Amino acid sequence: MVLFYSVLHEKGGRMKNEDSLALHRCETRAGDLTMALVCDGMGGEQAGELASGYVVERLSVWFYDELPESLRGGFNRGKIQRSLQRALFRIHEELRHYGHEHMLRCGTTLTMLLLLDHRYISFQCGDSMAYRLGRAIRGVVKSQGDGSGLKHCIGIGRFQNPQMRCGRMSGRSAFLLLSDGLTKKLNERDYFSALSPAVIKQEEDAGRALRSLVRIAEKRGETDNMSALYLRCG
Repeated sequence: MVLFYSVLHEKGGRMKNEDSLALHRCETRAGDLTMALVCDGMGGEQAGELASGYVVERLSVWFYDELPESLRGGFNRGKIQRSLQRALFRIHEELRHYGHEHMLRCGTTLTMLLLLDHRYISFQCGDSMAYRLGRAIRGVVKSQGDGSGLKHCIGIGRFQNPQMRCGRMSGRSAFLLLSDGLTKKLNERDYFSALSPAVIKQEEDAGRALRSLVRIAEKRGETDNMSALYLRCG
């Protein structure tokens, strides 16, 4: 169960913010269901902002209209994965078609987390990141950027299924989703020092900690958009 959460959405040194994020929660027969996602748009002009916002909007609809069907009969990660892959393929093709019509490269990364009944599933397309924090910190996705460009995104190039990882939650834990504006100048030690569940007791603590990470990143020279979702679970 998600006890509380905090959201950060900063444009940094850019003229506009091409990141988009969302957090949705609902009660199902299988338990308390939460979806968190962060998208980092790319393409210049308004294309990146449009792509990230469109993916967030469409996946928000998927969460309420299609995901519950995959939960009939209980937790089944295979059914959930197939349902999401179908939805992402449709979204990818719609963005590609729009980009072709308007002569734009209209794409976005996607880092997504589903929490249900002490289990989590992460999905990854691109170089945003997600971490689980408990007694230590560890990544629950693997970045698909190598410094020379993205190998995988939604809306540009050939569709590839998202990378998926699964796990179980136990004890005090939290999840942190980040756009790459908070990953290039910061490291796991920075995140854990600021956001360990042992020091974050309420939503206001998390908000202050996230803003402190922005200040550290800016001091180290970061100018990109910076977005984050922090979910404290118990």
